[in-house]
Amino acid sequence: MMLNKAQGSESRYFPLARFIGAVLLFVAVVSASLWHLSVGAKSLDWVTVWQALTAYDPSNMDQAIVRENREARLIVALVVGASLALSGVIMQAISSNPLADPGLLGINSGAAFFVVAGLLFLPVASHVYSPLLAFLGAGFAALFVMALSGWQQSSERLVLAGMAVTAMFSAMTAILLIMDQQGLDKLRHWLTGAIGASDLKKLDWVYPYLIGAVLYSFALVRSLNAFHLGERVASSLGVNVLFLKVSGLALVIVLSGCVVAVAGPIGFVGLVVPHMARLLIRNSYLWLFLYSLLLGALLLILSDIVARLVLRPYEINTGIITAFVGAPVFIALVLGKMK
Repeated sequence: MMLNKAQGSESRYFPLARFIGAVLLFVAVVSASLWHLSVGAKSLDWVTVWQALTAYDPSNMDQAIVRENREARLIVALVVGASLALSGVIMQAISSNPLADPGLLGINSGAAFFVVAGLLFLPVASHVYSPLLAFLGAGFAALFVMALSGWQQSSERLVLAGMAVTAMFSAMTAILLIMDQQGLDKLRHWLTGAIGASDLKKLDWVYPYLIGAVLYSFALVRSLNAFHLGERVASSLGVNVLFLKVSGLALVIVLSGCVVAVAGPIGFVGLVVPHMARLLIRNSYLWLFLYSLLLGALLLILSDIVARLVLRPYEINTGIITAFVGAPVFIALVLGKMK
């Protein structure tokens, strides 16, 4: 009886602790969002930011900066960060590889190459078709990496194949930019992960795909929880492992393609955030997804703040900041695998 009571109290404790953790993360995201709205080439006080959100006065230039410029940038950062984090969790789950990340495995660079090539060579192509081009490129790159490494190969081989494909697509993209230096000049900024170059119109292109991908990701929670115990256990529990892997890969392609179409290829968020979330959540993909969405949004907001402050009044691309954050984590993970 004593043991049963202890187990019952423990089962009640962990959901409560996870809920409190999620609430604290949400508060952190809200606080970082308000900070994000207050910084830039011109700093604004918190009162001005709050008034712009709750009692907007279009004649007030400071409030107009918040509502007409910084608010859209914040929304893009939230959506992109959450999408990258979710794609990273799914990628690591279906490949059983802690080093998996859409950026490292060539998916982002493949999507970027197809977008640039489509805008250059297809006369009827416009930016409205960028998501579809990005999906095609992400899918082609993912299949190429899997073909090179083999689905059941070691994580080291998968990462090496991804790095090779990334280098190949990056080189091909650079060649296209040289071919049309004036026409594709704006894409140079976009190719390093530019939250500042995005706007809500670009989100209009992709939000149906994003909403569908997020909802379907949560529909796979039970299957992923079973798959986490091993393929044989998952199969014995009625999970179609092949369908799960294909579905997961399709979700990664859609999420990554949407991000590339909106803000360009931003790396390492999908690598770092799942490991951050697993420090808090280990055995439930429902909570792991929720925590990753919040942590991804928080990480990208903070990275975008740093990108605007480090060289103020100038700014650098957010993708450069995430690379500075993610590269040491990647090195640490690789060294840990080698020990």
